[in-house]
Amino acid sequence: MKLYLQFGWGMKKLVLDLAKTWEKVNVILSPRDITPKQLQNWSGEFEKANVSCLFDPQCYYPKSDHRILSQYSYWNNLMSKNLSLELNNVNSLITNIKEYNDIIGTEKFIVPGIIRKFDEEWFSKWERESKKLVSVSRNIVGRKKTLLTLALSFGVLNQSDELIEKIVLSCEKLDVDGYYIIAEPIEGKYLSDEPLWLSNLLQLCAGLKLLDKEVVVGYANQQLLCLSTAKVDAIASGTYLNVRKFSNKFEKSDTKIKRKSVWYYYPESLSEYKISFLDVAFNNRVLEEMKPGDDYNNEYVNLIFSGIMPQSTNFKESLAFKHYLECLRAQAASCSRESFENTISANEILLTTAERRIEILEKAGVYAQTRSFKDVVDVNRSAIQRLEKTRGFLMKYSWDEL
Repeated sequence: MKLYLQFGWGMKKLVLDLAKTWEKVNVILSPRDITPKQLQNWSGEFEKANVSCLFDPQCYYPKSDHRILSQYSYWNNLMSKNLSLELNNVNSLITNIKEYNDIIGTEKFIVPGIIRKFDEEWFSKWERESKKLVSVSRNIVGRKKTLLTLALSFGVLNQSDELIEKIVLSCEKLDVDGYYIIAEPIEGKYLSDEPLWLSNLLQLCAGLKLLDKEVVVGYANQQLLCLSTAKVDAIASGTYLNVRKFSNKFEKSDTKIKRKSVWYYYPESLSEYKISFLDVAFNNRVLEEMKPGDDYNNEYVNLIFSGIMPQSTNFKESLAFKHYLECLRAQAASCSRESFENTISANEILLTTAERRIEILEKAGVYAQTRSFKDVVDVNRSAIQRLEKTRGFLMKYSWDEL
């Protein structure tokens, strides 16, 4: 499983920096955070740096009047109607989105999708719109690979597995090469403690992979490393929390980020810690135990383990972000093994190790607080166990072909 970068506000330099050390960088661009002029100006820089771009049109909330989104030619007050009614409007929408794909030189075309609250008409609306958008996109983009956006609200993913199976069966009939999944978690949660939500997401991804489709899951964090058990092709993550979990940031014109505490990601615990708690670890002689293992070690965290109080160092947000993404990239690769059984085992080891490391650190007075993986370990275990039970046989014998 690969790690893509989910582009957010102020991420251009980070993308170019990581491109110097990563063999190849894949980034999903955000028109909310890039003006059309910037898209034009940056296209050459990305190409020169070997950055492969996807363009997410971000049509999740069609009535949005976000000041940057509104600068794009496909965005207008009729967006909701354009996505669901007249064929001519859909043609115009996809044609305009294609123009921006051409500017940035995308290898794949992301077909837009709306996110809706769940009700009794949700499935019929989604199916009708998806068929129309896919048909028009295929005609307009030609042979370029297409990824249909599956923008799923928390209410959709918290339904019975019957709805998930209906979605998969409908997707089997759509003429696309893959799916770009946006999964809205429960509001206010960074790491989801809703077992049904995660289980249904994992079931959906596995079902789509068994259809021999490419699957990319956006707005991800370390909790979605478990998607490797469904052989998901890539997860996408970024810097601030609004690109590590999906939320409605499209109806607000303010693009400023509220900078608060700097967080250090300790990959073996799947948790993040404020620098103030690293000072506690330093005083309690356990800081060295929080140094990443050889598989995740990188130069970005050298300051923290330089032998002085972490708070006294110049460890900044930019270093914390690069370290987080380096670790997540390595973990995404290491969780994916040559067989379904071995991938399951790798994920189980990851969860057990995290549980133990969190316990040891808490006994030493070091807490991850709101970014602790402690309360979601069992959520991930439950989702993986259900996948084994429902699709394990097919995943096991289809693994090499997925």
